[in-house]
Amino acid sequence: MFKKSIICFVFFCLIIPQSIPALAQEDAKGSQDHPLVSRYKGSYILGYEHVDYDRLVLPAEIKGEEMIDKVEAEGEVTRILYVAPNGLSSLQVHRNYQMALQQAGFTTVYECLDECMPIADMVYGEDQHLHNYDPSWMPAEALYPWATKDARYFLAKLPDPEGAVYASVYTALHTLPDGHEELAGHPITLLQIVEEKPMAAGMVQVNLNAKAMAEDLDKTGKIRLYGIHFDTDKATIKPTSESTLSEIALLLKQHPELNLAVVGHTDATGSLEHNRELSQKRAEAVVEYLKSEHGISGDRLDPYGVGPLAPADTNETEQGRAANRRVELIKMH
Repeated sequence: MFKKSIICFVFFCLIIPQSIPALAQEDAKGSQDHPLVSRYKGSYILGYEHVDYDRLVLPAEIKGEEMIDKVEAEGEVTRILYVAPNGLSSLQVHRNYQMALQQAGFTTVYECLDECMPIADMVYGEDQHLHNYDPSWMPAEALYPWATKDARYFLAKLPDPEGAVYASVYTALHTLPDGHEELAGHPITLLQIVEEKPMAAGMVQVNLNAKAMAEDLDKTGKIRLYGIHFDTDKATIKPTSESTLSEIALLLKQHPELNLAVVGHTDATGSLEHNRELSQKRAEAVVEYLKSEHGISGDRLDPYGVGPLAPADTNETEQGRAANRRVELIKMH
């Protein structure tokens, strides 16, 4: 519901001079506007790319030709190359996108109004400083965005409990050599949107069986498990966890002398108290499952929840947060 309300708001808040005629060109095959942000009226799509999950590094401040700050985000990625009608300035298009996004709840993380050409080189140029992607999705006639002048750029962020949304907008007037005069002088807007979200897991399975668990316990005294899955922000175990839980039960049955601490871990999203309580409930749910579904004595299992207090990785990236959401088994004597 939250994002759907933004769709309409951004669409109707773009400020468009009604005297500008629409372009006749058709959109690139298979392309479409992003559902959160409409195009500048009269524009058409020259290049388009959409992937369900990827990582982008977006400039958050430049000085000269150096990037001195950046935002790294992972999630659903959309890139659209727009051509706006002739007669508009790059600043005019730039401000329309910026104002619309701000009125929809986005905050500007960084804005560049002068000497912004290095940003296009960083993201799309031959050096690929940010290694976002090979810009081959852009058609040859675009000649890539650094063939421009009067470049403007901004990066905006929309906070969301389920994952922030980042929008970067690079707009400049195209300057083309002979052969594509139809684009000369038109504002070109490169829109990139990253909607942060957890990556779809479970596509690759690693069989951590009872034997491997026993070996790890002998070597290190603990096992780090990522095969026990819970409903979001709940202690409800998902059916996809059964194979891992069955191997834990087998381990305990094969080693009747073994006692384990079941330790729940979370990432650092949310309050410390909430995460500690959630991790405790999840550890208790694992113990209860092993007791009720596999007949393991509760005397051999002790649940603990430490929340985000023992991270396995950084909490600054989605990949790191995913590594922190886990269950560990600790060998008890």
